[in-house]
Amino acid sequence: MRALDVLREAAAMKDQARTRGGALALWVLRGHCPDEWLVAFWDAAGSDHEIGRSQGMHAAYNGIVRQMRTRGGLLQTAAPLQSVAVDPI
Repeated sequence: MRALDVLREAAAMKDQARTRGGALALWVLRGHCPDEWLVAFWDAAGSDHEIGRSQGMHAAYNGIVRQMRTRGGLLQTAAPLQSVAVDPI
């Protein structure tokens, strides 16, 4: 599903990821996933803390994918995001 691709790309961004494309992708996913996961992704995308933003967006994305699979709205082929290790400062 293209909306999930947009969220996956947003989660890979280094900067804040609150974009129109991300907002539209979350809007498209309404009805396919509980709002709590969508709001969690949006909130994390706007965080100023790079590590927290990355962890929050990855967790929310994986939750969205899991919910869509559970509800039958997604095939098992969509892979969850893998966390990327960040070097400590």
